[in-house]
Amino acid sequence: MHLPTLAPSLLFLHSLLPVISAHSHIAYLIINNIHYNGYDPSPGRTTNLPNAVVWPNTAQDDGFVPPSNYTHPDIICHRDSTPAQAHAPVKAGDKIHIQWNGWPVSHRGPVMSYLASCTGLNTTDGCASVDKMALTWTKIDNSSPGFLNETGGVPGKWASDHLIASNNSWLVGIPHNLAPGPYVLRHEIIALHYANKKDGAQNYPNCVNLFVEAPAGRVVNVVANGGRGPVLTTTTLAPSMTGPAVVLAPGEGVKATKLYKSDDPGVSLDIYRTLTGYEIPGPTVAWWAEPVPVKSQKKVSEPLTTGTPVRVEGTRTVPFPVEKTAA
Repeated sequence: MHLPTLAPSLLFLHSLLPVISAHSHIAYLIINNIHYNGYDPSPGRTTNLPNAVVWPNTAQDDGFVPPSNYTHPDIICHRDSTPAQAHAPVKAGDKIHIQWNGWPVSHRGPVMSYLASCTGLNTTDGCASVDKMALTWTKIDNSSPGFLNETGGVPGKWASDHLIASNNSWLVGIPHNLAPGPYVLRHEIIALHYANKKDGAQNYPNCVNLFVEAPAGRVVNVVANGGRGPVLTTTTLAPSMTGPAVVLAPGEGVKATKLYKSDDPGVSLDIYRTLTGYEIPGPTVAWWAEPVPVKSQKKVSEPLTTGTPVRVEGTRTVPFPVEKTAA
C-alpha cells in the first residue's frame, strides 16, 4: 500500500517535534464570573497560595506523563500529585472555565474531563485527604470528535485548536442532576504530535477539588456515615427538574491507572498522515453528562471578583481561611 508523502516543510517541522517541550498547567478557574486559584509547579514559584483548588504536583517543567506510565500513579493527577486542601464551590448545572497558562499549537489532540466522588472514601474533609489511588473516574467530556477535519492539510483541526482559540481555556459542564458533595475533577489534554513514535503521546492531567452544591429548588438530605463522609439519603426535585440525582458510588467508574493503554488507537497513531477518523481513548462519556460541544467553546470575560474556596468539615462547608503567606 502506498502511503502519502509529507511536504518537505512539514517533514522539517515534524523532525523538530521531539525537542519541543510543552509547558502548561491550570492557572486558574472561573465559575460564575468568580476566580479561583490554580497551581504553578514551576521551580521557585512563590505565588501558590494554600487556598488553591488545583492539586499540587512536581512537574516543574510543566511536562507530561508518557504512555509507559499509564499504570503509574502519576497518570492520576500528574507527577507526585497531592490533594488540594481547598474546594471550589460550584452548583450542579454550572459551567467551569478552566484556564491553561498556554498551549502550543503543534500539540494537537483531544481534551477530556472526568469526575470522581470523594464521598464514602473515609474522609471527613471532602477531597483534601483522599487517597488518590481510591478514586474512580467517570468521563463527562471527551471533546468529541477530538479530530474535526483536515482543513488546510494534515494534521488538520483538533479539539486543542479550539482550546487555543478560546484563549487556552475549556468549558466543562457540571451535570444539573449531579448529587451534592465533594468531587475531584480530572481535566486532561493528550498531545499527539509525537504519537507516531514509541511512548510518544503526551498526557497532561490536572486535578481540581470541587464541592458541588444543589441548584435552587432541590433538597438533599445527608447523614453521617461512620466517619466516612456524607451519604445521600433522599432527593426532592423541583417541578422544573427531571430525573433523579446522579450519585457516583464508591468504586463506580474506572481507576485512572486503567484508563488508557499504550497501544490504544487514540494514543498510538500518526497525525501527519491522512486520517479518516479518530478513536478517542478511554471510557465512553456518561449518559448523564452535559459536555460543552467543541464548537461552543469560547473565551469568557476575566472576572473582577476573587472567589472564596471552601473547606469541608463532615457534611458542611466553611470558608477556607485566608492566608497571607504564599506556599
